[in-house]
Amino acid sequence: MKESEKQALFQEAEAKAVKYFKDKYEMNVVITSKELLPEMALDSIAMEGHVVEQEDQEFTISYDYSDKKIKNFGMSPAIKVAIIEKGYDPFAK
Repeated sequence: MKESEKQALFQEAEAKAVKYFKDKYEMNVVITSKELLPEMALDSIAMEGHVVEQEDQEFTISYDYSDKKIKNFGMSPAIKVAIIEKGYDPFAK
């Protein structure tokens, strides 16, 4: 994969992750790292981040760029509490 294609996928993945948190939990988040997973295994980008101005509310999430879907959301205890306090079930599909 060319570097320009990789950067375009990173931008797409980051935008989708930010939108996911905004739409699903009414949270503004920052993506702090992105990694393209090995293409032979998965068509995914793994990301880490946190809620804006709440660095203890961390998460991991992946974006499947073939299916154009968010997958594998992992959360720190702090973000789990924040999601529940907003009235959402972080484990609902």
